[in-house]
Amino acid sequence: MHLSSIRRLALAPCVLALSACSIQPTLSDRKDIIEKGITEQSPLVTPSKSASAMREGLACMDRMLATEQVPSTLVAVKSIPDPSGLFSTGTKEMVITALSRMSRTSQAFRVVDYEVDALKQDTVQTMTSLLLNNGQIELRKPQIYVSGAISFGDKTVVSKRSSLGVSTANTDTGYSWDLLGTVVGLDLHLGDMNSRTLYPGLDSANELVVATGGRSVEIGGRATGLPKHIYRLGVQYEVAADVNQGAGAAVRLLVDLATIELVGKWAKVPYWECIDYEQNHPEFKRQMRTWFDEQGPADRINLAQRVLRAEGAWNGPIDGNDSTALRNALALYQASLDLTPVGVVNFETYMGLLRLYAGMSADDKIASSYSPQSDELKPRPHGLPDNEPTTDALALSLLGHKELTSQLPIGTSVVLRVAPARTGFLYCYYQDAAQVVTQVYPNPQQQAVVAQGRIGLMVPDVSQANSFLIETARPGVEQVYCAQTTKPLTGRVPVALTQAQLAPIEGLTTIEAVQQQIAAQTGVIAQSQLRWEVEGPVAAVTAPPAAPARRGKKP
Repeated sequence: MHLSSIRRLALAPCVLALSACSIQPTLSDRKDIIEKGITEQSPLVTPSKSASAMREGLACMDRMLATEQVPSTLVAVKSIPDPSGLFSTGTKEMVITALSRMSRTSQAFRVVDYEVDALKQDTVQTMTSLLLNNGQIELRKPQIYVSGAISFGDKTVVSKRSSLGVSTANTDTGYSWDLLGTVVGLDLHLGDMNSRTLYPGLDSANELVVATGGRSVEIGGRATGLPKHIYRLGVQYEVAADVNQGAGAAVRLLVDLATIELVGKWAKVPYWECIDYEQNHPEFKRQMRTWFDEQGPADRINLAQRVLRAEGAWNGPIDGNDSTALRNALALYQASLDLTPVGVVNFETYMGLLRLYAGMSADDKIASSYSPQSDELKPRPHGLPDNEPTTDALALSLLGHKELTSQLPIGTSVVLRVAPARTGFLYCYYQDAAQVVTQVYPNPQQQAVVAQGRIGLMVPDVSQANSFLIETARPGVEQVYCAQTTKPLTGRVPVALTQAQLAPIEGLTTIEAVQQQIAAQTGVIAQSQLRWEVEGPVAAVTAPPAAPARRGKKP
């Protein structure tokens, strides 16, 4: 008996030693686990562009403003406070984003970004203040401004709860259901900067309900027939599902809606046509998600190949197979739609691909004309949205002229609005009435040769303080020609066509000669040309300078 106790005591140190070894390992023994932290911290999904259900409405407004030739306007946005303190959102930044998306092709608005609060000034603001004091930059004065606030946030305005429970000697069962609703309101106004007064009637006041809710089922049981020394053995099981609509998404939806209303009323355009745009329907995105989940990777790639081919962005096979070339074409297409250019068919890309082939019917049902088994794509019956550019189009118009007439008076400022449908290298040339041809894009003030698809630009960019002007100076015919290519023209055409120095092109006196040089090259995506006649008294015309595109003063 005594020896047995000694043996048991002797074993104790060994057990403790083994336990210490097992619960106190060195870090080097777990290096493989630690290294996994580098990869485990990465997200599992690709980022997507932040957008509300009004994204297509903003694009619709952009097309409408371009069609109506709304001039470019400088606008300031005040801080949009939230007195309720319930919604921690960057509402001012949301307003700026909405204005930007309504100006992609129309160039209708430029936001003047200047912070007067010293506590909120950053590096850019500090440098701006220094440059302003030294007279090295010029701050353009806004013409209008946006002000407003998240006017109220009422919590639990709507509340409903239900619960049911059943209990027996051996089982417990329960079911609960609840729904809570919070109302958020947003008021925005448009004001005149010169007088610091708000325009009567140019306001927007909307409110939205943000809902949270959940359901749960609880089941519990007690065992019977167990030995007496086991007092109780029970099992409990609970299943719960909670849904919380994001307050940030609700505020963005209110901001987009309010901005569309303000701009529509200010520009006097039928903005309600964009608010009623069918792809803003709340069920549209949900049904799209269902289709996306039901399709396999090969079907999604097949859709991408067919849509990209229909829009002239893919000339490879339609086989549902992934490839580097397809990913490059997808990334370019995604960038042109302002989507995240990841090169794969994620959900937001899927919606962008189907936007022309799916829509809501009169009975609020979504339908699509696309089928993986179909030999060709057919746009939905109601066709393209109004003013939607055709495939590979290069929209070219004169700013301030809704319908280009064949006659312009002497002294008219010529400002081009160019909106390419695809991303590519852009070149524009101007021929005045004196048969002088000048490259006007790129130019010393606008040196970016690549023009992003579905984003418009003005030539010259009169919103810049140091911009040059193009003015009609003598009677005669004037023309503008723009071309977009997949590769730069440098080294493939005469050097004079790519110098971008606002100087006359030696040896070429007609736009047609420039067009022949460029059309002979491979990779021309699109071309566009405008022509008008300048009328006026000859006696009022002075001798033109050598470089017609340099005429004019700072605006």
